[in-house]
Amino acid sequence: MEMAPRRLLGPSARVQTTLGDDVARSLVECSRAENAPFHGPRAVLQGSEVVVEGGPLAGRATIRHGLRRWLLLAPSPCEAESRNLTWMRKRLFHVPEPLGAVTLSRLGFPTRELLVTRPVKGARPFVEAIADASPGRRRELFTEFGREVGRMHSLRFLHGDLVPDHVLVTPPCEDPGPGHGRSLVWLATRRGGPTAWRRGHLRRVADDLGAWFGRAADWMAPSDVDALLLAYVASRACHGRPVTGLGRLVASIQRSRRREMARLEARPDFVRGRAIPIAGWDPDVGRLRSLMEREASTSPRAVVSPPPVV
Repeated sequence: MEMAPRRLLGPSARVQTTLGDDVARSLVECSRAENAPFHGPRAVLQGSEVVVEGGPLAGRATIRHGLRRWLLLAPSPCEAESRNLTWMRKRLFHVPEPLGAVTLSRLGFPTRELLVTRPVKGARPFVEAIADASPGRRRELFTEFGREVGRMHSLRFLHGDLVPDHVLVTPPCEDPGPGHGRSLVWLATRRGGPTAWRRGHLRRVADDLGAWFGRAADWMAPSDVDALLLAYVASRACHGRPVTGLGRLVASIQRSRRREMARLEARPDFVRGRAIPIAGWDPDVGRLRSLMEREASTSPRAVVSPPPVV
């Protein structure tokens, strides 16, 4: 259900939830309280553990999101995250289940927001899981990463902030439904969403992979890069959106990565105390082509993902 604000200029609350009116009112009250009973990374709602994210918006963020809402009818960040997670779950991606999103506004500008999701059991940060993984498991994870991002892009969806901190790893999901058989959990999709193809190319398609390689190229081995890109190209072809040229794709990812590196150098706080990644990243396109040809000749269906549910 969705509760829209009743007042245009006074304090108002906008709620998206699937849990009913009582929970919607509780979410509004808790989002207004500084020390809400279940406000924190992990909390209890209706007897179940949930993950709560959000808080007050800073001055510039309030103005920016307020103008986007007034001029472009754009949702608030938490509303966009909830909608994107719902969109991905319907298409069998492994993402947290969104339970509610609240946006508090004053004078038409958002001041606080709250997002409630169901926790994912056994999830670990991608970097930690990769560090402990065997070579075979490591290849499986990077292959799944490329396959799922390729399926994402084939369905005209951009993640918008695809960095290692926003990907979790679990044991292969055994529950039927969204995420069955998959290990990677996708977070923080609020900057992305469904978009459009233009002249056969997905707008900003390289930005996702450019952001990833901007943060991860330091600790990815050449075999990891090969597994990721080969699975990505195969997945795009499997879902009817083939990559027009491998060299062109790599060049566009490199350009996007350079933009990401410039952004990190200008805002080193984005790396959260870690060292800024190395500037160079130059995968061997010739080797990738030969690997693609060898896989196509020996096992044409080596990388196939389940058909998407649209």
